[in-house]
Amino acid sequence: MLWAQTTSKDSREVLKEKLRMELKKRALKVVESLLEDSVAEDFLVDCAKFITRANYRDAVEERSIAKMCGYPICPNKLGKMPTQQYKICTKTNRVYDMTERKCHCSNFCYTASKAFEVQISKTPLWLRPHESPPEIKLMKKENGEGSSEKMMLSQRSLKEKDIEISPNAQPEEPHSS
Repeated sequence: MLWAQTTSKDSREVLKEKLRMELKKRALKVVESLLEDSVAEDFLVDCAKFITRANYRDAVEERSIAKMCGYPICPNKLGKMPTQQYKICTKTNRVYDMTERKCHCSNFCYTASKAFEVQISKTPLWLRPHESPPEIKLMKKENGEGSSEKMMLSQRSLKEKDIEISPNAQPEEPHSS
């Protein structure tokens, strides 16, 4: 009887490991498809179900190595990459790490990419069939400019560690009358 329980438990573990490996393979294929020149918005939204945040960060990094903007739906190529790792903003007296920003063609693409990343479920891939997928919203440019529309990304408030503040952002001065 004990032997039968052990064998059953072992076979369950083997099946779980096979499932994990299959899901990892599928995630890698999805990441590869995010490396294409043009990725459709609906395809990117669908991809969130099959990848982890780390997979997405890998895709962003791989795109930038290929001199493409790290945000998969952006068709722009990256220009000359700045060599500096940090940027000092004299207006706010802050130092910004430029490592991740260098992977994107603009502040909008960086912000939109990070907003997409934080919407990807933290749940491991093999447990996701048991949860309802979160609704993914992509940021949109207004009138072709770099400003983005306001939208609710999640029920929780975003923390500074989730998205960095733009080094070019300037605090609004109160208007005196």
